Amino acid sequence: MSKPLYAIAAESLNGNEEQLEAYESDGHCVVLAGPGAGKTKTITIKLARLLEEQVRAPQRLVCITYSNACVGELRSRLKKLGVAEDARLHLATVHSFCLTELVLPYARLAGLDVPDPLVVASPAQSRKLFEQAHMETLGSPAPKWFRMECDRLRRTIVDQGSKEWQNWNRRETAVVEAYQQLLLDNGLIDFDGIILTALRLIEDHGWVQQCIRAKYPIIVIDEYQDLGLPLHRMVLALMNKTGVRIIAVGDPDQSIYGFTGAQPWLLKALAALPKVQAVRLRLNYRCADQIIAASKTLLPDPAEFKSHDGRQGTILFYQLECDVRGQADYALERVVPALLKENEKWRPGDIALLYRSFNEGNSAAAAADKLGYDYFRLDNGSPIKRSRVTEWLTDCARWCAGGWHSGAVTLGEILKGWRGLRRSLTREPDILGARAKVITFLFANRDGAIPLQTWLVGIGAACVNEIFEGEPGLGDEQEIFEELLEGAKSGGKIAGYTVETFGNQGRSPDQINLMTLHSSKGLEFQAVIMIGLEEGAIPSTYDRTMEAIEEAGRLFYVGLTRAMNSVHLMYGFKESPLVTQVRKGT
Repeated sequence: MSKPLYAIAAESLNGNEEQLEAYESDGHCVVLAGPGAGKTKTITIKLARLLEEQVRAPQRLVCITYSNACVGELRSRLKKLGVAEDARLHLATVHSFCLTELVLPYARLAGLDVPDPLVVASPAQSRKLFEQAHMETLGSPAPKWFRMECDRLRRTIVDQGSKEWQNWNRRETAVVEAYQQLLLDNGLIDFDGIILTALRLIEDHGWVQQCIRAKYPIIVIDEYQDLGLPLHRMVLALMNKTGVRIIAVGDPDQSIYGFTGAQPWLLKALAALPKVQAVRLRLNYRCADQIIAASKTLLPDPAEFKSHDGRQGTILFYQLECDVRGQADYALERVVPALLKENEKWRPGDIALLYRSFNEGNSAAAAADKLGYDYFRLDNGSPIKRSRVTEWLTDCARWCAGGWHSGAVTLGEILKGWRGLRRSLTREPDILGARAKVITFLFANRDGAIPLQTWLVGIGAACVNEIFEGEPGLGDEQEIFEELLEGAKSGGKIAGYTVETFGNQGRSPDQINLMTLHSSKGLEFQAVIMIGLEEGAIPSTYDRTMEAIEEAGRLFYVGLTRAMNSVHLMYGFKESPLVTQVRKGT
């Protein structure tokens, strides 16, 4: 009898004792994995094994992670191991899991005060109601920074009846309370509301804990360091009160979402529990020696990592005496051509231009446009926002542009993705009728040269508009789809896109990558160019607390460790102190 694919893949772990230890663990486990440590490979082989050996229908295995992009990467890796996302495996973002597995089925049964029907607020609705709450409570328009502080407050002081909440700045708590009431009055819930409601269900209702335990005896959590206090408390409740087995993977040194409530100490605290087996992956398969050594200078207590193959690598510094646009021009006119000339096997897609915010991204995009570069942009200025629906549409476009023939995307995968979006359909005739519309459209539009606008209008009429009408929980996605349609119109940012161009965004080896440091997390490139590394930019002049300064160091660390072989650090007149630290490490 032939071995299953996961067992064959597991043989590749034999040369790495720590990966093998994580794979063989049989209880609660935390895998602490630095950059390039092979954690996604390890966890996907582990997931495949758990499904085959330990999870029996009708029970399921769930893997919760930070973003739709992370879900897509896990799905792709599992596909190579012959594992499909089906009735036994659920891959979800934390918001999706909390909404579909907790809030929708249990909130009203538990008597919690949630809208009926439950509709997720779009970003525009959320902004409008927050402005209204601020005006009614404080009598003035809300500054952007104040909204960020209030969001952080909701994510870090999650018990709004606690003394800590009552003793907090009353201006902030009063606005938050007014905003939450306005959401409820308008029949809406926002993303933070979903998470906080899920937390109440898990912590306060033992029968909900038992329901989750019965359905999901094992919960795997990827990128744990990014997911915040509410999920951490849910994990502790399920682990301690019901015996749900927890497997968590992450790296505290890559915790860079403090503005969402993420805190690096949460993963460390979980790993330190007596009942948890902690495994540290120390071998770095990505970065050259010099990059590893330099990256350690950015952290107050760096873990010990070893290079996989002893490559030396290079780190170069550029004082260019110009603004960010000038730095982007220099990078694209001089550095990128030189890199491609020196490394004949490299393509533009092997190089990333990284920066702190979409403002710098605008400068980078303008420079790339001037020089005629084809590029993939990943920041808030991108005309294509990442979301569940746009990820699904991208798969549909890839299928129409040739994936149906090559097998790069299968019709089965598309239909499973569609079914995940159309959860409210329960009657078999309704499911079959709606699915037939999707299939009919896809087969009628198998042409990558179709203009994107034409294709989007068509698929909207065939099934996407129906999704929004029937799924109130996707209200926030409708705004993103409408922005995509607008961008594809004549004069829009992606007016020239075809179905093939859209489907291959971020996958073409001929597109150079322009992205924020945050967006680069989880990716790797042969060379990384970082621009805008001026004193006062990173850490920002607004990073005044030690917590904020340390997070800026972790963010720089993430950018530096995206590179396999070559790093280029650029600033105008006076370098960031983080650049100075890297100099010392080289």
